[in-house]
Amino acid sequence: MWNNQSFERGGGYSNFGGVGGGGGGAGVGGGGGFQQSPGGFAPPSSTQAERKGRTRVQQIIACTVSQLLAAKQTEDVFRLGDIELNQVTLVGIVRQSEKAPTNILYKVDDMTAEPLDVRQWVDVDNKKSLVAFKIRPLEDMNEITTHMLEVVHDHKSISKSASLADTSSTVRSSTGPAVGRTMGDSFNGLQQYQSQVLSVIRTARGHSGMSLAEVKSRLGGVNQTLIQQAIEFLSNEGHIYSTIDEHHYRSTEID
Repeated sequence: MWNNQSFERGGGYSNFGGVGGGGGGAGVGGGGGFQQSPGGFAPPSSTQAERKGRTRVQQIIACTVSQLLAAKQTEDVFRLGDIELNQVTLVGIVRQSEKAPTNILYKVDDMTAEPLDVRQWVDVDNKKSLVAFKIRPLEDMNEITTHMLEVVHDHKSISKSASLADTSSTVRSSTGPAVGRTMGDSFNGLQQYQSQVLSVIRTARGHSGMSLAEVKSRLGGVNQTLIQQAIEFLSNEGHIYSTIDEHHYRSTEID
């Protein structure tokens, strides 16, 4: 059925309970942990060595129902292609909703696959589900179109970043371990200002990386045009990648 409500939803993607949303003219977006069991996003049984080889996406990624259903479970994580999913958003029509003492279940249809269940908690019934952290009405139905564009953009960007990171890793390995550990102003043929920008970005340990404004602030003696050129060069060469938006960057060498 249709109604006039649209929802944006945040939640974790897991192998328990339903993923989806329900009842009518609604967009449901989910941001949260992509998990296999309740109560956490990081797989507890993974060793540090196993986690190091994974391609992680730390920001919230726009997805469709069909993509979530197509995600493969490898050991204790879900993957879409080579990407390990942690947080996702989903926008669709709320076809049905059911209220229970312990949760609210929505049937969400985004026209890409059969409706998916979305609920506040995970019911162990061997079904993939999106755990809701936040639900809000959509004020403009164009948000659904925007979401679909974000789906294409996010997955293209992720694939490109992963490819560049692999290429950069191969180049560093071929030059020997000593070069890969060098922290000076010049390595792998970088200009001095490029090395300065890279060294600053390497100090950012958070998942969102470092903002362009902070990079410019820390390198006050470097021409801002050169900093912007260095950012573009380092990104194209696979030394850094954008995170939460096009103004935040993180080094590909940081696990």
